[in-house]
Amino acid sequence: MKKTIATASIAALLLVGLAGCTLELRDPSSASESSAPTDEENEPSGSNSSNFGSGACDDRDLVIDEEGSQLVLTGTCASVTITADNVAVNLETAGEVTVSGNYVTVLATDIGTANLSGTNIAINPDTIGSIEIGGEYNTLTTKSAESVSITGDYNIANWDEGAASATDTGTGNTVVGP
Repeated sequence: MKKTIATASIAALLLVGLAGCTLELRDPSSASESSAPTDEENEPSGSNSSNFGSGACDDRDLVIDEEGSQLVLTGTCASVTITADNVAVNLETAGEVTVSGNYVTVLATDIGTANLSGTNIAINPDTIGSIEIGGEYNTLTTKSAESVSITGDYNIANWDEGAASATDTGTGNTVVGP
């Protein structure tokens, strides 16, 4: 019950923060020089300098490399790679999520595989196939995880069903499984 309330609260805060803002998601491999957006077109709307927005993944590979980005992604993403710091992402489904940025929050319905290597990352999918948690001070909270591996230090992994235990080769980690 506490996880559900926390998830709903975080999602509500993200949605309130994103109200009235837009960001067009583009597949970098499909952009041509003649259709490249101008600097003015790339500016986020509103008075905040962070990137806010929403859009459909459409089975694309997405890279989030702008600090302060806050995104709501619908549909299925082939992969989501987050290299920037101070990022918040709410997505439906992703085949793969890789996070090397710091101070990142990822909310999701379903993630196939995830790899965390930054610091202070919170990842909260309803279900996840497998996850490797490196870095420091990262947190996994999920209903179901099939495989959990922790190589970093001072991380937390909490899941309700799936894997009976985690592989933990780090120091000072907290593991709470079924």
